Amino acid sequence: MAGNDTSFDVHTADSDDLEFWRLRRLRFRVLVLGRANAGKTTILERIAGASIGEAEVWRDGERLPGQIVKGQSDRGLHNVKDEIRFPSRPGFVFHDSRGFEAGSSEELDGARRFVEDSSAATSLREQLHAIWMCLPLDEARELFDTEKEAFSWARGHIPLVVIFTKCDGAVDKVTSQIISSTSESSSGRAFRKEARKSAEIRVTTHIKEREEELRQLGQVNSAIAFLATSDMAELTDASESACANLIKATEEGLAGPKLKTVLALVWGCNVLKNGFWCFFW
Repeated sequence: MAGNDTSFDVHTADSDDLEFWRLRRLRFRVLVLGRANAGKTTILERIAGASIGEAEVWRDGERLPGQIVKGQSDRGLHNVKDEIRFPSRPGFVFHDSRGFEAGSSEELDGARRFVEDSSAATSLREQLHAIWMCLPLDEARELFDTEKEAFSWARGHIPLVVIFTKCDGAVDKVTSQIISSTSESSSGRAFRKEARKSAEIRVTTHIKEREEELRQLGQVNSAIAFLATSDMAELTDASESACANLIKATEEGLAGPKLKTVLALVWGCNVLKNGFWCFFW
């Protein structure tokens, strides 16, 4: 490869040799939004295939020694510009935003500025490529005003995936409410089965209502996808499928083959099978 021409064809390397792509220092940058206990950590653990304790915190191009993500949370140290990286998924760079519960205008304004600045960056490695917004289903039934506000400025040209998390927990909670509101004589196995079916319908209806509420805040040309997750606490077929669906939803919102290829490569997909032939830096 001569001069400054850094274009390449994926046929020139074995697309299954992930070390080749790692050496190119590809980065796919994601901002994760959501209140505390929204399931953000669990999503990252499943995507990375590793514990959050294995994540590294980077700032201004340098790793913060001895700093772990949980430690940041415990001590209240937080900067949305800090990068969360997992050695198991070196191509992903995550950013975390907080302040939804307290309505902290300082933290939310910082996140908004981060979205505006990093999405406008000219360097592919420095750009923000996607936003994942986690909304838990097992807690408050209504959206926070801060969540609506964040959604309003988060949607736009950057793909935004709204993840309704803890769907299983919501179904369990509603099932218990149905059973507890019924006489003891009606709490047999058959009734419990019917109660769970009713709970699943209620939760599904609630998801659709929240989707419609959020769509009213969006733009016609916004790349917005909605996804519900269950049973994400452990590595199972269901959680693996949910991760694959999240990556697919993110990929479908990306503009142009370049970013689609980057996401496929850092996720570990075979780019030839995905139909991506080349891209240019």
